[in-house]
Amino acid sequence: MTFNSIKDFLLQKLHKSRFEKQAVKVLGTPPLNYRLDDRLTIVSMVGSDSVNMYLLAIKSFMMNLGYGTIEVIDDGSLTEKDFDTLKRHIPDLRVSNAAKVETHGCPSYISWKRLFRIQQLAETSYVIQLDSDTLTLSPLVDIDNHVRSNRGFLVGNQRWNQGVDVRLLGHVVSQWSKTHVQPSAEENFYKLEYFSDGTKYLRGCAGFAGYPKGFATIGDIQSLSGQIEEQIGKKWHEWGSEQTATCCLISKCEDSEILPWPAYQNYKFPMSNEHTASMNFVHFIGTTRFSDDCYSKLAATTLTQLSVSDSQDKRTCD
Repeated sequence: MTFNSIKDFLLQKLHKSRFEKQAVKVLGTPPLNYRLDDRLTIVSMVGSDSVNMYLLAIKSFMMNLGYGTIEVIDDGSLTEKDFDTLKRHIPDLRVSNAAKVETHGCPSYISWKRLFRIQQLAETSYVIQLDSDTLTLSPLVDIDNHVRSNRGFLVGNQRWNQGVDVRLLGHVVSQWSKTHVQPSAEENFYKLEYFSDGTKYLRGCAGFAGYPKGFATIGDIQSLSGQIEEQIGKKWHEWGSEQTATCCLISKCEDSEILPWPAYQNYKFPMSNEHTASMNFVHFIGTTRFSDDCYSKLAATTLTQLSVSDSQDKRTCD
């Protein structure tokens, strides 16, 4: 390892430790106060090591939206203590088990189980997929509008801020050095029957996504998965294929869109210089989550807001 890589590793450990010292404080905040509404389901896959992180995510989210039904998908690691903690902080919480979800011949890793659970839920409600490594910083007016009009959304960036023709997508992606399954699949989208009707592709991230009620059937997902696997083979079974499928499925839904950037963003992906005051919602993806102290500083601000309802908007990590 080089000096710089060792330095980066140690800094990431330091920033992670600082965040965890903040996150545990969420256990001292009041239970969620929200309006139960079965027209919207907010679903998250949660593991035992991310309970505090998830509570920060869902509490900050609901503080800025205020209604819905909340479901946790147990990834198989949640303990009885975890269940007690979650139910104490989230009144009327629903819990499902990833192990009981079938993937119907599609890739079987755990995020596909989440996608098929979302498909089940979307038969009767709009569904929002909320990753645990997120923080909501401002009122979610855009999200409320999408839910009420049954329009899909994805979090993305300014480079891919609207639907793109799949032939242009394929041309651009073909010039990249590819190891991840998503660009490997995207290079071949123009060959798929799925996109033969001219559907434009929304390139985003499944970490925060809105699935309209009735967005897809099991058969729709099976067909899409099969068409892509025909093009790229067993690579389709690698981690990240569920996100790719989600982008395709939401792209098919009428009037779906990429949320406005930088108000909704994956932190430092791509790198940018905007102040955190411009952010409504931040997804702290794994590669940049602890690259600095921003996550822990915004978590501290969120904890203050959760503890006192009339706190002023003083969020910053700069």
